[in-house]
Amino acid sequence: MKDNIKTVLDDDMELDIRAHEVASASEEAHKRLLDLQLKMAASSINHEYARQKFDEIADRTEREDLLDYMDDCHREYGEARAQLAAYDPYALADFEADLIRQKQTTTAHFNA
Repeated sequence: MKDNIKTVLDDDMELDIRAHEVASASEEAHKRLLDLQLKMAASSINHEYARQKFDEIADRTEREDLLDYMDDCHREYGEARAQLAAYDPYALADFEADLIRQKQTTTAHFNA
């Protein structure tokens, strides 16, 4: 009977460990999703601000620097987007829809 209790406790311990492993995996997946979304959002915002500044600047060298920066932002967005598309295409679709709405709202607010 004592051996049976030990087995039950060992089984319970294994269940707890497995539950912790699943929770850790879930946390890692959530972190990865948020990291990719953050990269997309930051690069999108940085690109938009650089584009607005580009329209205001007449100096050719500064404009070329901004074009390079916007290319970097575009590349970073594309890389994060491709990773998110492969990882969770539904999360990508939802996030991009939110990003577009946010951009439209912000643009309308500043143009008003």
